[in-house]
Amino acid sequence: MSTPVRLAAAGMTLLVITSVLAFVTAKSPRPATNVPPPQTTTATATTTPAPPPATTTTAPAPPPPSVAMSWNNAGAFIVHTHDVDPTWLGQQLRAAGFGWVAVYLGSSGQAEPIDPEWVYRFILASGLPVGGWTMLNGNAHADAGFAAIQLKKNALSFYIADAEYAYQGKAGLSQEFVSRFRSLEPTITAGLSSLCNASAIGLGPWASAGFAFLPQAYVNDFGSTVAPSVCVQAATAYFPLSSIHPTVGSYRGQKGWVSPQQYIPLLAAAGTTGFSVYNAETNMTAQSWQAYGQAIRQRHIAATPS
Repeated sequence: MSTPVRLAAAGMTLLVITSVLAFVTAKSPRPATNVPPPQTTTATATTTPAPPPATTTTAPAPPPPSVAMSWNNAGAFIVHTHDVDPTWLGQQLRAAGFGWVAVYLGSSGQAEPIDPEWVYRFILASGLPVGGWTMLNGNAHADAGFAAIQLKKNALSFYIADAEYAYQGKAGLSQEFVSRFRSLEPTITAGLSSLCNASAIGLGPWASAGFAFLPQAYVNDFGSTVAPSVCVQAATAYFPLSSIHPTVGSYRGQKGWVSPQQYIPLLAAAGTTGFSVYNAETNMTAQSWQAYGQAIRQRHIAATPS
């Protein structure tokens, strides 16, 4: 094939290819690229927490004024402190016009530890003095030493010795106790709790050593033979009337339960000032304390603490 012919053929071929490419390009456009939409940002609102509500702190009520120990005031014996709430008892006694409580300390060789928190809470609620009482077991030297140790250990304000059958008919035992006790505690306020007629234990040494006498007028156990007036009559040979302060029983005894309303006229008939209740944690409701309180104010069976 001649050169012009070959050139012409090549030109025609090139034209055909160009036309085909143009056609294909026009029919197959480039697909559009999917572009994600622009991200939108939402401003986060900042929440400031509300301040806590304002609180007002109420100062606790101040304790009532303290009361000086006096046997002329009404008092109460306690055997088991864990059986009565100290705040409740303190408030009841103060409101009723009582003036003291005595907590059981045990006996020689068998101490009964007391809870100092109980004592603290009682005093905080009442302002009343707290003393201790022990049961004497017949060994006068040990009895006196034990009492003195427990009083100091517990920082108590006064003392009551419970001398009953172990001291009866034993000449010299009471004198030995008070001599030993007063050598250890020469000035502490002290009292003797014993039977309604306790002449058999020898009351003279106790009176001479400055002890008050708290005869056990437990009508609930022994009936009218131990009424407060009977106890007072038996004791006046040894103690002046001003040093005699009967104790009445709140527990259910051999004669049943004797209410405050029954005891009150018996106490008034005794002609004494000052009495005590044994024991504070048994059968003593708020109404019982207030019944005695009313009698203190109206019938003057005890002095009013000041």
